[in-house]
Amino acid sequence: MSPSPPRQGPTRHTRAGGSVQPQSRFSTPARQGGNLPAVRDDESIMSGSGMDVDDESSEVFERGLRADTVFSKSKEMTVTFYAQLPVEVKQALRNADFFRDAYTGDVDTLTGFAVVASLRTCFVWKYSQALTGTPTCYIFGCPREAYPPPMATPFHALVPFGSQREPGLIICSNIGQIRFWDSIGMGLAGGDNFSFTLLELEEGENVTNLVRADAQTFIVSTSVGRLFRLVVTSSGGKYHLAVHPFGRPQSALSLSRLLPSFLSETEQQPQRGFISAVVAGELARGAAGRNVWALVDLRIQQWDMSVEGWEKLLMEEDIGDQTRAAVREHFPNAPGSDVELDLELLDLKLQGSDDMVMLVSWAGQDEEAATEFATNPRRVYAIVYLRHLPGAFTITKVQAVPYQSTSSSGAPMHPRLQVVVPEKLIAIQFGDTVTICAQENEYMDRLELKSAMDRTLGVGVVQGESEFLVLTAATMMKTSIDLDEVARFHPETGRATLIKSTMTKAILYGSLPENPLHFSFPPEIDEEALMSGAEQLSEAILESDTEVVRAHHDLHAQMTGRKDRLSFLIKFINDNSALTKMSQRCRQTLAADAEKLYAAHQLWLRHNDALRAGLSDEVLHQAVYRYMNDIGEGHHEDSLRAFLRLRVRDLGGLLPHVAELVRRSLSEMNGRSTQVIPQANQIVLTILQSARNYREYNLGVYGIVLPMIDPWTSQSVTINIVVELFHVTTQLVEAPSGDSDTADSKKVPRSQLPELASCLFRCIQERLDWLASPSAAVDSGAERERSLLDDRFRQLRPEVLEVLRRNGFADEAFKLAEDYHDFRSLASLCHKGKVYPPEENPNAARIEAYIEKFKEAFTTELYQWYIEHGELRTMFAQDHNEYLDAFFAEHPHPGISWIHDLGRGRYALASQALLTEAEHAPELVSKHLMLSVGKLSQLAQLHEGTKAINQDVLDAFHDGLDFVSVHETLIEDLKSALASVRARQSLEMQVDTIAQKKAGNLSNRKALLNVFKFLVRQLLLGKALSVEDMAEVLSLKDNHGRVEDYTTALHLLARAENVPSTRRLNVFRNVWRRIYIHDDWNMIRQTTGVSDEELNQRLRSTALYAALQAVVHKRQRPEGYKLAPAEALDVPSEDEVALRWPSMSPEEVGAIVRDYQRDSRALQDLDLEGIYQSVEQVVNADEGLPDGS
Repeated sequence: MSPSPPRQGPTRHTRAGGSVQPQSRFSTPARQGGNLPAVRDDESIMSGSGMDVDDESSEVFERGLRADTVFSKSKEMTVTFYAQLPVEVKQALRNADFFRDAYTGDVDTLTGFAVVASLRTCFVWKYSQALTGTPTCYIFGCPREAYPPPMATPFHALVPFGSQREPGLIICSNIGQIRFWDSIGMGLAGGDNFSFTLLELEEGENVTNLVRADAQTFIVSTSVGRLFRLVVTSSGGKYHLAVHPFGRPQSALSLSRLLPSFLSETEQQPQRGFISAVVAGELARGAAGRNVWALVDLRIQQWDMSVEGWEKLLMEEDIGDQTRAAVREHFPNAPGSDVELDLELLDLKLQGSDDMVMLVSWAGQDEEAATEFATNPRRVYAIVYLRHLPGAFTITKVQAVPYQSTSSSGAPMHPRLQVVVPEKLIAIQFGDTVTICAQENEYMDRLELKSAMDRTLGVGVVQGESEFLVLTAATMMKTSIDLDEVARFHPETGRATLIKSTMTKAILYGSLPENPLHFSFPPEIDEEALMSGAEQLSEAILESDTEVVRAHHDLHAQMTGRKDRLSFLIKFINDNSALTKMSQRCRQTLAADAEKLYAAHQLWLRHNDALRAGLSDEVLHQAVYRYMNDIGEGHHEDSLRAFLRLRVRDLGGLLPHVAELVRRSLSEMNGRSTQVIPQANQIVLTILQSARNYREYNLGVYGIVLPMIDPWTSQSVTINIVVELFHVTTQLVEAPSGDSDTADSKKVPRSQLPELASCLFRCIQERLDWLASPSAAVDSGAERERSLLDDRFRQLRPEVLEVLRRNGFADEAFKLAEDYHDFRSLASLCHKGKVYPPEENPNAARIEAYIEKFKEAFTTELYQWYIEHGELRTMFAQDHNEYLDAFFAEHPHPGISWIHDLGRGRYALASQALLTEAEHAPELVSKHLMLSVGKLSQLAQLHEGTKAINQDVLDAFHDGLDFVSVHETLIEDLKSALASVRARQSLEMQVDTIAQKKAGNLSNRKALLNVFKFLVRQLLLGKALSVEDMAEVLSLKDNHGRVEDYTTALHLLARAENVPSTRRLNVFRNVWRRIYIHDDWNMIRQTTGVSDEELNQRLRSTALYAALQAVVHKRQRPEGYKLAPAEALDVPSEDEVALRWPSMSPEEVGAIVRDYQRDSRALQDLDLEGIYQSVEQVVNADEGLPDGS
């Protein structure tokens, strides 16, 4: 009947395994404060955060409640207010400190009375009387102890005398002092008229239980394993209390004294130990006694309690080992060591003659073992089902209990079992919670008290009903269980349903100030069930499910209520430290639901504002109507309200219909677009901006780690819609205005441009962030989409920013470019006005600020802009040498950086840059200038104190300048053909004239003639030719009287190390073929009447002699530098020619190859091998060299 206290100091003892247990290991904590911070919810983001209840408020004790007030309701369980406490009890409990002052209680459904007792006072009242009025409270004094142990409470039991008489009362102290009142009515007169009995206890022995076996029989247990029977007897019209310890009677007249000892039965003696629970079986009709079961440490005792007044121990069995094994099998995480497991048998109840349920606990593996919490190991609880067979106990089932406590918690209480419905339902009372567990399936729930000033005092089961009463320090509640719904509980879906139910109850009832219950998740919550339940509840709120959303004609109030529900949902998850158990996808789903509802509410508020202002909002109505028709729900009378009540989860699906209305207005050409476009913009902006504002504000609340997973606010279709709206708005705004009315109609859409641009940038960036995340990488098309979208964004940004600037939103354009680090656009925006001199640029201060803020990131794009737009003077006029150094180091521009290097006195770098750039300079003048300045810069190092300069570099400058001289000489030679022409000629005419006079030998080789004319044209335009091109033009022209030009071509090719070897060899062959066929060898070989000296002179006048004389002294000859006639016959293939002249058509390439082949055949027909040797001998003789050199 009465709960047991914790073991006190003197009664500590060593259990099996040798561990000394702390006195509070049976304790159940009273609920403490200290929840996680509530979800912040101000008017600008969320409303309705005023859901917190002051747990310490005295209103929890004083607020009047109706009998039908619901504290908690689900399909399976309903908890309602039942009755108020008497004023005297309220007063006593209001001032109680449950961490210092212990209280105990009971709800006796047999008598209809309730009891609350402290160390000094016991209160008794008829709780059913409190249903109709203020109940009468009977007050009794408890037996006094001189030195009571801490947190001690007396034991109490009501004595039923039938419905016609008030019950009696037994109170027993910890040390066995018993007071008995045969009627509680005495409590009205001070309660001094009682009978007193003292149990004969040993020193240090304490009472642990007082239970009622039947209306007149009670059992007391102690901490050393003794049991006492208390019997209410009647004598002389008065009731008395008789007491004796369990055992056989030992009077002188007993049969055992009269018979010999060998005829006496040897009785089993009980072992000493702490009795934690006692339960008496039913007295069967005609039976001579009843079974009494006691939990003694890890043992179970069975006693036969005879109606004749004696007791006999029938058996005592240690069930510790099999209980440990069963616990470890059912709970794999339970400690393997018996000492670490620290198993406790806490309570025992009967479900039949042979079936029992037992409450056990053990030390759980602490999750915070490495922290300060390591000193507070958790106590884990379970129900063990036992069956007693002759001679043995069998464990049939182990069931988890949805509760855990810590051994260091204050306000201790011994947990107690109650069988609500045998073989179907069990309730377990802890200090701050009552748990409910179904026996036939995995259904479980719990009633958890909210206030630290509240605690459970008793649980009374209504016999024959699936109901029980819960007495707390604040009130009395009735809990009704629907056994049919419990029986339908399915383990696969039930866990998620239970989680959803818990959160639903928290939303619906947790905010009621008068509700004594606190809603939380059970320990060891299933993560999948948590996520599934949370998502189901969130969806139900979005869809205005009547189970969680109250109907309301005012849509604003209804949507506010739904927002409150979602806010409370995430707050509840956070308060229960369950957010970390949810996946990122689940968190983002909940956040997306909340932001959609917030955005939809903002859309409704904007719509209401438009209606109040007398403005049209037809686009919203039409878009919603089209959407509802598409999904088959066009039957609603008010589609807009229906959409916002039922379809908010597909808020993004409204946007395509808005865009379609814009397209229709543009195609109709009736001028409606000026009204439609601004409305469409407002709808899209309200939805997307509101959603993102909510998301950013609540990232921490939902524990979101960016980027969002495929966010609904930046789907590809959404991005396209925003782009389209920006473009059509730009066209509308920038279209010519015919009158003032038209101009006025453009004010609103013009004002929307900055918001549209900002929204567009955020959509694209959000999408890019997602596509670049590891989560998106599993999609094979994500990288391609990211690349395409990134290119698109890069192209869109300058276009959008320029539109803003043109329409008077330059500051907004700058801000967007800054926010998205679009430094290229920033550089462009900064130079829309005067550029040079830089100090007169209206954005000069802004440029300096950006350089200071963004450093190289900005200057890189700034200098690139200057280079691309030819504003080098502006770039070098700014005093940012360190950034220029970094820019040119990272982005080489030798054609420009040499100017900076010269200014900084870095002559070696300048000369090297000029040399590199001169090699590829397209203009001859530029090439000449670069080489000249570069050479001077190289020589300038000597004046700066450099002891030596790089001779190879200096030689390269000399070669380069020589090459320029070749150009100039050649141009002068070619232009001499124009001297006789007096009329002004076009470029093409000049080219034709030069070709006629300087390349007559090409008249039968049209393709090579075209090559010659092309190269001449380049020279006349002032272009610098490559070495290959120069060798071609030098060797293609006639060269009558200028055979040295052939040797010049050979020398240029010999120094051209940057030309691929195969191509250089082909050009060498081309030049040598032209050298060989330059002269009239048939005339030279006519030796009749010719002296040797004249013949040799003929040979000396040939181009071949000049070429061989030029190459004879070169020791290191590249391949092709000297070629015999046979070696010069090979011509390049068409592929090689096509690579050489990539701009030519295949037909032109083929023609060139044919001309090459014609020259090759001509050379072959000349058969010059003998002549070649003769000329070579003449050259060697003239040069004083031996033959074969």
